[in-house]
Amino acid sequence: MRWGLSPFHAVALLVAWLVQAELTAEENGRILVRCDRLTLAVEPDRGTWHVTWNGPHAATIASAQFAVEVAGRTPTAAAPQSSVGPFQDALGKGREVRQVWEQDGFRVEREVRAYDAGGAVTLGGRLVNGTGQAVSLGTVKLLELGKDGRWQLGAGNELPGAVYLQGHSLLRTVPYGEMADPGKPAERSYRSSGVLALARRGPPSSLVLGYLSANEAAPDLAAQFRAVEGGVSLSASSRFLGRVLGPGDTVEFDRLYMAAESDVLGALEAYGEAVAKFSPQSVRTGATSLWCSWYAHRMSMTEESVLANAAVAGQHLQPLGLEIMQLDHGWQRGDITGDWYANERFPHGLRWLADRLRERHGLRLGLWIAPTDVAETSDLFRQHPDWLLKDDRGQPRVNWRWYWAPNPNCYELDVTQPEAYRHTAATFRRLVQEGATYFKIDFIAAAGGEQFHQADSQATRGWSNLRRAMQAIREGAGDSAWIRYCQTPPLLSVGLANSAYGGDDTLDAGIPGRFDVLRDNAHALAAGWWLNGRLYQREVCDMSVRMQGSLEEVRVRAALMTLANCSISWSDELRYLPPSRLRLMQQCLPPGNPPMRPRDLLEREVPSLWHVKVPHETAAWDVVGVFNHRSEPEVREVDFQPLGLEPNRDYTAFEFWEERFLGVLQNRLTLALPPQACRILALRPRLDRPQLVGTDMHLLQGWHELVRLDWNPADRMLAGTYRRAAGMRGKAFFLVPVGFYPRFDFPLSPTSARLTHLEGPLWMHEVEFAQRDLDWEIPFTR
Repeated sequence: MRWGLSPFHAVALLVAWLVQAELTAEENGRILVRCDRLTLAVEPDRGTWHVTWNGPHAATIASAQFAVEVAGRTPTAAAPQSSVGPFQDALGKGREVRQVWEQDGFRVEREVRAYDAGGAVTLGGRLVNGTGQAVSLGTVKLLELGKDGRWQLGAGNELPGAVYLQGHSLLRTVPYGEMADPGKPAERSYRSSGVLALARRGPPSSLVLGYLSANEAAPDLAAQFRAVEGGVSLSASSRFLGRVLGPGDTVEFDRLYMAAESDVLGALEAYGEAVAKFSPQSVRTGATSLWCSWYAHRMSMTEESVLANAAVAGQHLQPLGLEIMQLDHGWQRGDITGDWYANERFPHGLRWLADRLRERHGLRLGLWIAPTDVAETSDLFRQHPDWLLKDDRGQPRVNWRWYWAPNPNCYELDVTQPEAYRHTAATFRRLVQEGATYFKIDFIAAAGGEQFHQADSQATRGWSNLRRAMQAIREGAGDSAWIRYCQTPPLLSVGLANSAYGGDDTLDAGIPGRFDVLRDNAHALAAGWWLNGRLYQREVCDMSVRMQGSLEEVRVRAALMTLANCSISWSDELRYLPPSRLRLMQQCLPPGNPPMRPRDLLEREVPSLWHVKVPHETAAWDVVGVFNHRSEPEVREVDFQPLGLEPNRDYTAFEFWEERFLGVLQNRLTLALPPQACRILALRPRLDRPQLVGTDMHLLQGWHELVRLDWNPADRMLAGTYRRAAGMRGKAFFLVPVGFYPRFDFPLSPTSARLTHLEGPLWMHEVEFAQRDLDWEIPFTR
């Protein structure tokens, strides 16, 4: 089949071809499966398949093939045996086309599944070694376009934007490309690990390809799109890197998921939910809050300094949900990796410290640890050099030189060896017994390096070692421990991690010229919003808001962490912070917020319009974080329509940081942002009576602190309950429309309105919490 010059015509031709195939299936021998939102056609003699998603989000993959490399051969080159039948798996029901290739003692099976609902197609299968001898595995290509293959998304010449994984853990976006001039061909290539989402604007359409698991090998996705021609290459591969498959053994291929939607946000969220359903382990979600020692003390951390900071945290932050005091690098023997025992700066040991934190301040102990990194000066290295990953000559291979004194060479643990696996699990089991309930796992991604050689030849080089290390950690730490990973692949983290992050360190606040670390982390958080609450709790590195940081910088730091619904993790010396910075920390607590969606996901280089729907029981409202990551001022327009707000309806707009009422607006608002700054807007439907428009107590302006809000029209009484910590102060802001006025007795009495007039219709309610809940009433007159 040949494609015409126009992608739109190409899609139309393929749809027509599929319809014809359905009508003449018996004559041409093609297998056709029609579902709710897609049509799948499989050519049984070659195994080639085609799929078209119907509707306004039309997408097509045509002439896709399948290949397996084993022992230097490709047993899928011959004609397969084919059958069609119903199936049911974790994603739902449907029809599958099952094909089997048998050649030279190998049996290769593949299933192409089309689901009755949801518009998804998945590819899976397995390889059985029936040769009677061990063989080496190469690359399994679940999807690769044939010579005449094409993929298409929507219509027009716009280069698709994309969401992809850079490396194995860092999520990134590529904005939509400009419309290409037909006389000047343009193209764009894409590469990802695990998941690749492609999207276009006119009309809105998206295609998501992602693996549902990565238990056996590192996943690799790639695509290429050329203006006028459309998508010219598309592939999904699992690289086994010479892994040995024993005689009679079977390897299961990690299943690939494909779906098309008009909305790329919804498409990626559906993929995340599919991964969660497919996980053999229960997904762990929900946020926590902690203090981390790193930016506060670096290597000078001591038992005394931790307890002193715990006293401040216990007074100001623990009542709002901070739970953990996490010791970062510097608590362990020798200040190196390998020997995970408390050093001389913790003379009473970890159990004693954990008990003091709990008894005095109601806090729990957390530990930083790099469990697969082994320094050459450690006892572990001296006693078990055979447990380490090797080089090409069979000798332990140096991974890197430890950055901190005494700067030894460091190696990686080979957890494919049963003894090393048991040692890893036992280390965490012991640390839990010593009182640790939270673990920040660092540098572990290096254990998955493909440059290393491991002992178990029947495990995939690099990838399997990393997966087994993560399994050993969870086994030893137990189900109740919180495990937070730094820079691990999402598909390995699901079910094993409570939380994970892929960005770089956020550094200390106030370092000149380093706003880039916040911009880069904002990019990762926005690109990976769909992970949160689906695969695990998606995090950002611990945040410093020390005095050296400008007010705008620390506001950005707080907003990134809070609006993205990360766990709230502070890392400063708390004893000497001014009240204003402690107050900022409190404004981000408790942890646990509604999900954020980046509304300009593929519109800008770094998505910077973060939207949170707040479904509160008192009334629903919207919060929008608007970021300017540039070094010059920027004017931004916030369009209400993509937020799902009603057209031509009045909404109140209140900005959190400046405590500024922006007015009653319809359809859009314009906002001027300083360089490298953010603003947080609360948008509420305007009412015909006095109403709350914002607070200064939490960035979401009511989600946590507003327990009750009632209006009694007969008495013209607005009443409610605020919830914060005893001893705190707060402000709430009310819009009082024309025709209403707060009732003030003369002389003032306990029943008078406790409101302060700011300007125009805006009034402020100032409160002080004698206890956790504060009930209040505000009377009005007309």
